[in-house]
Amino acid sequence: MSDKKVVLETFIKAIINRLTDFDVNTLTNQTPLEELDLVSLDFVTIKVEVKNELGVDIDLNALAQAEVETFGQLMDYLETSYLKEK
Repeated sequence: MSDKKVVLETFIKAIINRLTDFDVNTLTNQTPLEELDLVSLDFVTIKVEVKNELGVDIDLNALAQAEVETFGQLMDYLETSYLKEK
């Protein structure tokens, strides 16, 4: 796993921990995103904080079209879509 992906994954886990009651210590690549109980405003918060702190601008429309279902798929999507060019 690249250093950038580790930083992004750690950062997103911290946001999820703050926004939800989900125990991020049990979060795996196979964890369905629906188990996290994230609502649309949570995704906007993630987008804004990732942009402000890491300089990665997540396109939420493209993310929705990608039909990402698990945390691992989310991280793979972000790595493929945003980190490969950085």
